[in-house]
Amino acid sequence: MSRTLGAELPRGVEGIGGVAHDSRRVEPGFAFVAVPGFKRDGAEFASEAIRRGAALVVAERRVPNEPNTVVVPDARAALAALACAVSGDPSADMAVHGVTGTNGKTTTSYALYTILAAAHTPERCGLMTTAELVFRGERRPTIRTTPEATEVQGTLGEMLAVGVEHVVLEVSSHGVALKRVTGTHIKGALFTNLTRDHLDLHGSMEEYYKAKRELFYWAEGPKLANADDAFGRRLREEVRSVETFGAAEDADYRVEEVRSLPGGTTFLLRYPGGSLEVESPLLGGYNVQNVAGAAALALALGVEEEVIASSVREMEQVPGRFERLVSPERFGFEVVVDYAHTDIGLEAVLNVARTATVPGNERLGRVVCVFGAAGDRDPAKRPLMGRVAAELAELSIVTTDDAYTEDPEKIACEVVAGSEGGPGSYEVVLDRRAAIRRALEAAEPGDVVVVAGKGHERVQYLPQGDVHFHDATVVRELLKELEEKGG
Repeated sequence: MSRTLGAELPRGVEGIGGVAHDSRRVEPGFAFVAVPGFKRDGAEFASEAIRRGAALVVAERRVPNEPNTVVVPDARAALAALACAVSGDPSADMAVHGVTGTNGKTTTSYALYTILAAAHTPERCGLMTTAELVFRGERRPTIRTTPEATEVQGTLGEMLAVGVEHVVLEVSSHGVALKRVTGTHIKGALFTNLTRDHLDLHGSMEEYYKAKRELFYWAEGPKLANADDAFGRRLREEVRSVETFGAAEDADYRVEEVRSLPGGTTFLLRYPGGSLEVESPLLGGYNVQNVAGAAALALALGVEEEVIASSVREMEQVPGRFERLVSPERFGFEVVVDYAHTDIGLEAVLNVARTATVPGNERLGRVVCVFGAAGDRDPAKRPLMGRVAAELAELSIVTTDDAYTEDPEKIACEVVAGSEGGPGSYEVVLDRRAAIRRALEAAEPGDVVVVAGKGHERVQYLPQGDVHFHDATVVRELLKELEEKGG
């Protein structure tokens, strides 16, 4: 353990039975890593960790009255190293494939997992995404895109113990910058795109990009980047052995002959070894890129063409990613839930919704959009989201997303600043459930209602406290109420 930390352990501390960065999760014999947080320093909770039985405190400074303390230069790096050590370095015996980028990570991860599960059997494959954790027939909800190092390594160890050999890991820039995945052995890496997001953490697009790029330096196997994205092309130039996918003429895995169908999309993927006809149930050009990226990495890993084609054809809906909740035949309109929480993501989803509008008997369907913007995050994207909604939706209803510590009304005003002057009309309904109800009541035959921003998430973070809130569940509850009222 001294070698893991790069420092001598205090006398009497010979080993540790586990590691935690949250004092409430400390068990006897654990090491408690005092991570400096954005609001509180973990060192403040060292005495609580000792009271719960911690054998060792790891911190970036000496903790008063705690003799069993090891001082390290980087607590997060120490947490990652200890997490790997106590979990037995599980990824060393697995093929872990990391998917990163701003938009499309989750859908691409699901597509790749679907392909690998078909190639190697579901029992030998695992998935860790923003939406959920999947392995051995079990599905668990997740909280972060990339959980803390202890959870990443603990979950990988749990997977390995039951025979999982291939894992698809959705990797956020937070996961890299905050060292949540440091020490994980990465075989394949895939980059979707990079657009404005998380600048509250990174400070600039350059630093945001560098966090994403780090994953490609770790990868020991195939590396795929989106040739249709400027940062994807930059990756190809800056990191050895990076191949590309996309519609660009010089892409190694080139997308051609894209056709939209009522139930999805088809395209041809040309690559040095041949060509693959892909039929996907997912709508939209951005999902062509997501599926093409997953198929390209699978081909680079040696998966057979027929396995890729057949598995993608039968792909299930991705939770909270253009998730279609009701059939137009039942209510006359469609309702879609999506995770889009940036202006670029919202633009893509609303454009797809436009293609999905079903003409009514006497009218052309509209797009009705419910959305908000997160608090305690980059405020510059708020008016950009308002502008996109006003341009692409006939009616946009600005509501509350995860406000965190900010005033929801203030956030809404900043969003609306971008909505003014657009062709579409807009309203402000701060209560999210009431906003969704308003959209459903306003919907007419042929319309598509898009509820954007939270997707799969089941908690809404508000200044007065966190509340349980799941967009898809709320939509279904409200539709049932409206149906009963109408009946």
